[in-house]
Amino acid sequence: MEAKKSNPLAVQSKQWLLDALLQLMKEKSYREITIKELTERAGLDRKTFYRHFRTKDEILNLPIKKAFDTYIGELKNIPNLSSYEVAKVYFDLCLQYIDFFKLLNDHGLLMIVLEKFSEYFPVLNDMFLADPLYHEKTVWELIYEAGGFWNVTVHWIRNDAQETPEEMAKIIGSIAPLYHP
Repeated sequence: MEAKKSNPLAVQSKQWLLDALLQLMKEKSYREITIKELTERAGLDRKTFYRHFRTKDEILNLPIKKAFDTYIGELKNIPNLSSYEVAKVYFDLCLQYIDFFKLLNDHGLLMIVLEKFSEYFPVLNDMFLADPLYHEKTVWELIYEAGGFWNVTVHWIRNDAQETPEEMAKIIGSIAPLYHP
């Protein structure tokens, strides 16, 4: 996804709103958090919120977008997209965001990640289909595999990420041996 030049004050305001929302989510139900309460916690007015967001969900997209952009950037640096490498990068990144993902899970909001993922799926498809290891796969096969990857991720998050990213990469390799070079 293409990066836009940002106003530093807008970036700071968005970060304050994200920080405030995450703090409030540790204290109470996501559904109970009001925009008024959120903006007060962030030390901003409601106009600032609505200048950047329409809903609270959009605030949660900030770290999700950052994670996906990082993932795609790291995948582009891998010459051969083996299942181990793809999964290792993925679970390393998930581990960096584990507290955020657990918080989303606690509030029944993990689906927000999957919904945001759908925006990135075409980019990931193009990357995989351009790789010689994957060019024989159809888009449907990649969608199917992505669904399995998602379910493995949710299970891993809900089990407190007990396995290391290396262990998860080996598991993915054994589940999806077609990924191996």
